[in-house]
Amino acid sequence: MYRTRPIIGAAILAGLALAAPTLPAQAAREAPDRPGLGSEFEAPDIAAVRKVQTALATLGLYAGFIDGKLNQKLTSAIRLYQQQAGLKVTGRITDALQDHLDRSLRISRLLRDLDDTRRKAMDDARQALMAHPATRDLIEDGTVPPAEAARDPAPCFDAPTVRCLLAEGFESAKAVSKRDLRDWAMGEILAAQARAGLMTQAMETTRRIQDPRLIMVALRDIAQAQARAGREEDALAAAEIIPESRTQIEALAAIADTQARHGYFKAALNTASLLYSMARHIKAPTDQVTFATRAAVTLYRAGDQDTANAALLLARNTAMNKVPPSQKVAAWRQVAGALADLDRLDDALVLVDSVNERSDRAAVMIAAAQSAIRAARLDKAMDLAHGIDAERYRVLILGEIAVAMARAGDRPGANAVIDEAFADAEAVTLPFARSYAISRLVLALSDMARIKDQPSDVLARRFVRARDAAEGINDPRLRGQALFEISSQQRRAGMAPEDSRASEARAIAAADAIPSVISRVWIHGDTATLYARSGESDLAWTAFHRAMAEARKIDNSWARARAMAKMAQTLIDLVTPKTAATADEMSKDSP
Repeated sequence: MYRTRPIIGAAILAGLALAAPTLPAQAAREAPDRPGLGSEFEAPDIAAVRKVQTALATLGLYAGFIDGKLNQKLTSAIRLYQQQAGLKVTGRITDALQDHLDRSLRISRLLRDLDDTRRKAMDDARQALMAHPATRDLIEDGTVPPAEAARDPAPCFDAPTVRCLLAEGFESAKAVSKRDLRDWAMGEILAAQARAGLMTQAMETTRRIQDPRLIMVALRDIAQAQARAGREEDALAAAEIIPESRTQIEALAAIADTQARHGYFKAALNTASLLYSMARHIKAPTDQVTFATRAAVTLYRAGDQDTANAALLLARNTAMNKVPPSQKVAAWRQVAGALADLDRLDDALVLVDSVNERSDRAAVMIAAAQSAIRAARLDKAMDLAHGIDAERYRVLILGEIAVAMARAGDRPGANAVIDEAFADAEAVTLPFARSYAISRLVLALSDMARIKDQPSDVLARRFVRARDAAEGINDPRLRGQALFEISSQQRRAGMAPEDSRASEARAIAAADAIPSVISRVWIHGDTATLYARSGESDLAWTAFHRAMAEARKIDNSWARARAMAKMAQTLIDLVTPKTAATADEMSKDSP
């Protein structure tokens, strides 16, 4: 790969060595760099130089000739690259430099391909929106009116309503200079507007989103918000105007799932039946598996087992006969998960054995274990849990098994399983994953403590253990969430008031330790929703005002816009914890 330098250069180096025979090797290596030298005695060959020239030119750092010759422009480009990459700046061509450049080029090509894909997706979305009469006017000229700089948000902060929070969020979003961040904030605002029934405002916000792909997502979110509010016809009408077919069917799947989760089973049945009908005509095999399985699960939850089985059969046949080999594992994972959700555990177990990839196998086994828990086949659930290699996943299932055992009256078995789960959680190496695993076990302990007809001393010990375990969670947000949940559970279990107050005080201290102010808004907002859904209205409003106090501190436009959208969603939860109401109703009821 290398050739020797000219004889004169070698002679000079030899002379230097003779003149200073005691010069240490390290000092020789630290001698002043020479342009392009690969070592003290060798220079890279023409092919290596040409390769480096080409790479640096591709990265935009070298503008000289691609001729395989060392020159000052090339040396300067090498130095600049080394400086930008955090490497030792030598200006030399070495094997290590070439390897680093190869990696940089691969990353550069990947980013370029992703950018090309992004641009094509944006162009396709724009064309689809422009081609549909109902969405054509959502494509604006790219200008966003300036925010009202003279506005005073203090009255809204003092007496918040959904309307004023969303108005402040919208004005804050308009002040965000970066388009992608502004679109992000606008998307969260319109989701809150749609949930509040402010459809005119939601469509106006959609017009301010400049990425056509996000306009598609916005339309899907509007449809889902209508479904969440129980407005079936409006939800389907919103989905119908989505001009891109995959986003439209994704919207239907989201609507059906939302309706089922909120107890609108008749509406969920209608939407899932439509979803299944559309899935039958999807040409892409992987998409057909995805949406047929989603239709099957929702149909089953809505009470139509026969059609659910038909949808699942479609997914199985497609996965077996049409999905390309490279995508078969992912398809089988979806089918197995749906089988488990349909409580067809034995069929799911057959598929578990056919999945070889560890990551895919873990997902299938988790779904199957959860199905076994629902079927009260706890021995099978334990077998499946022990077959999951990754501790962070195994812990979640063990926690659910412990709760199920406790509910079945097997207190010793539940205690043994929760002990095993905590031991596994401590073995998780990734810090956040370990914190998350422990937080799930804390909630499992809380669930076990709330089981009726158990001795008060057992109940108290479980809450104490849950609280102590929560204090060991390193991530302050997860620690705060767990402690807030414990506090609420203690009240519902009839524990002494001072116990729940102590847990809440610890939770507030954990929340105060969160570095990000917007994350503090989020945790207090989520706590307000938790309390509201538990019927603890006074505590919910207290948590809401804690969140508002944090929101007042935000002066960054993007963060404030997102915080206002979050607070509007939280206010909806407080006034209508079970179902959404209109903005006017919420404005009247807000304190």
